[in-house]
Amino acid sequence: MNKALKSALIITVIAVLSLLIGFAVALIRGLVGVVMGLLWGYVRQLDFFFTELYNIVDNIPSTIILILASYVMKPGVTTMVIAMCVTGWLGIARFVRNQVLIIRDRDFNRASRCLGTPILRIAMKNILPFMTSVIVTLAAAEIPSYTSYEGFLSYIGMGLKDMSLGKLIE
Repeated sequence: MNKALKSALIITVIAVLSLLIGFAVALIRGLVGVVMGLLWGYVRQLDFFFTELYNIVDNIPSTIILILASYVMKPGVTTMVIAMCVTGWLGIARFVRNQVLIIRDRDFNRASRCLGTPILRIAMKNILPFMTSVIVTLAAAEIPSYTSYEGFLSYIGMGLKDMSLGKLIE
């Protein structure tokens, strides 16, 4: 195997690994954010708790949280995925909450509530389909930032040790 082909293969493997991390984080953050956002938008008793949690977490730079999580846990793929998921699901949840508040009080949802439809069914059948395209677009737009976080953490020595975009830059 010649040197150019070997280098191209290594770069391809590194790019695929970084993209897999980005897709995994987008999937987990999206699922957790949507579920928590639906709860936050529908259950009024949780509004104060989630609002204060969002205010606290949003004022801490996510890079600091990523570095601290990578420092506390053993560096690796799972550590990076967990650290990135911890920092970002609240933003998606807040977005979903705002959409739920807009869609929740429409006439067809009021009629469903008057007919005795359970709240979970209203959320899954009447509200979530209106937000699906926006949620998918939001998740897809954030994948490059997850890949750059992975490269940054690996570059400063707190991410992947062998195969990473950050190690490729060095």
